[in-house]
Amino acid sequence: MGKNKKPARKKPQGKKTEHVINSASTDTGYFSCALLNALAVNFNGRIDTGEKRVRSCCEPVEDVPAVGFGETGKETIESFIQLRNNVISESALPASGRTFSNGCVKCANYQQKNWQNDNLIHYVNLSMYPAPCQCRCIYCGVYKNDGEKFSNPVVRNSYEKMFGAIEYAQKSGLITPDATWQVSSGEITIHPYKDRIFSIVKNQTAVFYTNCFKYDEQIGENLSANSRSAINLSIDSGTPNTWRKIKGFDNFDEVTDNLVKYYKSSARAGQITLKYIVLPDINDNYEDFASVIEIMKTLKVKHLTLARDGRTKYSETPEDSEKLAGAAGYLLAMLHTNQLTYDMFTFSPIEREKALLFAKKLVSTGEVQ
Repeated sequence: MGKNKKPARKKPQGKKTEHVINSASTDTGYFSCALLNALAVNFNGRIDTGEKRVRSCCEPVEDVPAVGFGETGKETIESFIQLRNNVISESALPASGRTFSNGCVKCANYQQKNWQNDNLIHYVNLSMYPAPCQCRCIYCGVYKNDGEKFSNPVVRNSYEKMFGAIEYAQKSGLITPDATWQVSSGEITIHPYKDRIFSIVKNQTAVFYTNCFKYDEQIGENLSANSRSAINLSIDSGTPNTWRKIKGFDNFDEVTDNLVKYYKSSARAGQITLKYIVLPDINDNYEDFASVIEIMKTLKVKHLTLARDGRTKYSETPEDSEKLAGAAGYLLAMLHTNQLTYDMFTFSPIEREKALLFAKKLVSTGEVQ
């Protein structure tokens, strides 16, 4: 869908922080990002290959700051914190003079501000693989049918190193009590280490990324015990037909039934969060947009995360970018007219600006009501 083309219309079926002084600081601040600032720890990707998978973020750019696992959890965490400090210290250097932050300068989220932090971990992302998932999303390029790999001692040892790093950080007081935990290692409801993960997260603030194929009592209990916790479903559709195209399964009704169960388990409205990965020419039609908005209203979801296919973020053509901005802009306009809010942090700043401008045009001309 181009910038000026709308989808075919069908009727729908905390805490105060202190400034960290470092060699990169100036009167105008220094270059960093929200995740570096939060000392976010991302266990991301395949952790059994010897690659550096303890990362600052999950951006699809080369040279993202990362370390490998040490022999002990203490070594892993200390190495990661030192890396993060080295990245910040290079803020004022030209790109040619960097050692640790080469990936950061390629990232749209790397910005100069008066960043403030307390050098504690405010975010832990458990997105490690191998991990099983029974879904077959068309945009997902990660590891299929990985459940059988847990018989491999290398896989089990890698998980133990990851758990050791987390346990060291917890016991050392490096993770803030109000930290957010992202649980997105495959599908948590069928994960071999599900109980181990829940023993770490307990009733702390957590966002469980689930495909909602199954309802899990432990997730429901966390939602009930902690009003800041949430589940997140990448719904990507509002109709069974589009769901089947994207997910590879004909179980849209079962999934929406499980959403209702999680809603009933929640301590408050708003703990069900939804993401919509905008896929031009697949799920950018009026019927899907209107139907997902009706689902949001039923579940009292007032906010939608718009996302884009991360595989093409730094490689798409200008034409593809325009089509994506047009599709996102139409959905933004529909959200606005229904008094619903949004975020779209995986889009680049330029993509966000284009989408918002198109949305404003649609609203102002009355094309979306």
